[in-house]
Order: sequence, then C-alpha cells, then structure tokens
Amino acid sequence: MKIAYLGPQGTFSEQAALDYARGAEIIPYRSIIASAMSVLQGEADEAVCPIENSYQGSVTDTLDVLLHEEGLHIRQEMTLDIVHNLMVKPGVLLAAVKRVYSHPQALGQCRRYLEQHLPDAELAASLSTAEAVEQAMASDMPAAAIAPSRSADLYGAEILAPGIQDDDNNVTRFVVLGKSDHPRTGNDLTSVAMEFSEDKPGQLFGVLQEFAERNINLTKIESRPTRLGLGKYYFLMDIEGHADDPTLAEALTRVEQRTSRLIKFGSYPRASTESYLIELVRSIATLRHYHCQQEVLRSGIHIDLLLESKGKEIGVEVRATSSPEGIRRMARSFRDMGLAQAIFVFADPTVAESARTAAAEWPEELAATAVFTTAEHIGELL
Repeated sequence: MKIAYLGPQGTFSEQAALDYARGAEIIPYRSIIASAMSVLQGEADEAVCPIENSYQGSVTDTLDVLLHEEGLHIRQEMTLDIVHNLMVKPGVLLAAVKRVYSHPQALGQCRRYLEQHLPDAELAASLSTAEAVEQAMASDMPAAAIAPSRSADLYGAEILAPGIQDDDNNVTRFVVLGKSDHPRTGNDLTSVAMEFSEDKPGQLFGVLQEFAERNINLTKIESRPTRLGLGKYYFLMDIEGHADDPTLAEALTRVEQRTSRLIKFGSYPRASTESYLIELVRSIATLRHYHCQQEVLRSGIHIDLLLESKGKEIGVEVRATSSPEGIRRMARSFRDMGLAQAIFVFADPTVAESARTAAAEWPEELAATAVFTTAEHIGELL
C-alpha cells in the first residue's frame, strides 16, 4: 500500500498518514494537489490531505482538486490535534529573528503570538511546515519556522517556543482520497457538491428541504467559486449517512433533479467510527456474558477490548483500516502476552478479507490465534 501526503518529512500531513496506515509506504509530495493527483496517476493507492481546520476553516486546495478532477473519492476522515512550535537554527535568539517561515495556514493560526513577540519579522509562506524548517535552517538572515516538533528532530532545529497556536483547541480534519469510496459502516458521512445553472430565489432552500423532510442532518455547508465567473458558486455539503442508505439515496436523487450538477465526493466512516465499533463489540460481548475491559494497557501494548470468559482471555483490536504489517505485529503481541485469541474487527469487509489473505502467509502458530471479521459478524465468534 502506497500513501501520498504533503511533504517533506515532518509535516502534520505526514503524521496523519502515519496514524492512518502504519507500516504502509508513505510518499511525500510538494503540494496537496500533487499528492492527490498521484492517486489518479497510479503513483499511490491513496492520499491523505487536510480538508478543514477548526481555526482557519477549509483547505481550498483539497476542495478544489475534488471539484475539478474526476475520479477521486473520499474514503476516510480523521482528525489531528495541531500544536505549532517556533524553531530556529541552534544559537539564534528570538530577538534576532527577522523572518518567519511556515505554511500560510500555520502563519494564520499563530497570528497573535507573532504580533506580540515578532511584530517586525517578515512572514514568508512555504509550501509546507516542514519545508519552512529547511528554509529557516538554510537562511542567511536570522530566521525561524513554525512547524510540528518532529521537524526539529528531523532537521536539527531548536525549539524556542512550544505551542504558540492562538487556540489550544486547534484541530485539523484530514481525508483519505482514493479511486472509490467506503462501504457502509452504520456511522458514515457523505460529502457532495452541487451547482445551479441559473440564479433563482429558493433554489438552495428547495435542496435543504429534501433533507429536512427526511430527517437527514447536514453537518456542514459552504460555497466555493465555480471558476466560471464572479458570483457563480458550488455549494458543498457534508451529510450524515451513506449514499447507499435508502433514505439518503432517495434524497440525493431528488437533489440531483433540482440542480444542474451534483458531484458525489464519497461516503466514508466518520472519524468516530472506531469508538462506535468498540462500543458495538462491547455490547455484543456483554450480551454473550463476557467480562469486558476497555482500553487496557498490558505489557506496554494497548488493547481496545479485553474479553474474559471461563479463564480464557481474548484481545479485540478494532480498526477502521489497517496495514497487513501492523496487524501482524499486533497479533504477535497478543500471542506473546498469552491471550488465547486475537480478534480483528474492521469497518470495511474488503479490508478484513485482505487481512485474512495476508495472514495465510504467516507462520501457522501465529495465524491460528488471529481471526478477522466485521462488526456485523462479531456475534458469530463470541
């Protein structure tokens, strides 16, 4: 599995990619658009791209590539807490800094700190936070960069001030882009965009009414220019539910009739899907009279659910997605700590089948302890 992200090493996008698919090959690109396009060009299987920040709003490059490039679909979403750090070449003092490099989003998210502590410094936009560190380290004038702490380790920078973001509740939402969207999990979102060929009163109201009449909740709505002239916009919406849900499918059909164009970006598990699946498995296990412990740490290994019945312990690992190598490491850890079985529960049945196929190549004693399933079928195992 190859995962593209906005590089170089040390960006928040890299961290999101590592969190999404540990063990996969992650490939850096110089821009969000380039990382997304790598999927269409066959260079990567998926791309992890930022789409929204709780402080700065939407990431327009990601929205625009979804709007204007055919064949990309949202497969997953995840969130990442954002902590910005001011870093310099070792020995550079804060008072000496003449220029601050960072991605425009990061500069905007640290505006108050910069105004208070570096009011005379030039602000220079970089393609990524990690590239900003490279530029600051290579600068002839005293310069600083705003970037994740990992960048300081990677490029030999010194952190002068940690956590300089204006808002400590700074969270970025990332999406995983691929050539298809995700099967239903029961806890999904669907993202779409629409446009109208002519401007008439009540058009948007009519669309919203289709959802309201069916008790379908919208979690987000915004507009983006169509590039066809001033005052012409797409309307983008995130909707609770999956496009395969009968009620939502009916609503989208009606919306398509009311618009000149409806673009379906994809249906995908909500960022809370793993928590949803853990609770679902816990409920089923309790009904089967298992003693359940949630979020257990044993021998330094995190276990989502530890089930015990008649002296037998079972470790349950819940994944929205996963890499084959990561699954193998977890199965080995469960076996080494003496658990009778390792059950892996996936949101996507195709991922479960992929894991099952990969496990066929494992040593027999390891493969015998691992079971792969989905939440829909977990009851059959307990």
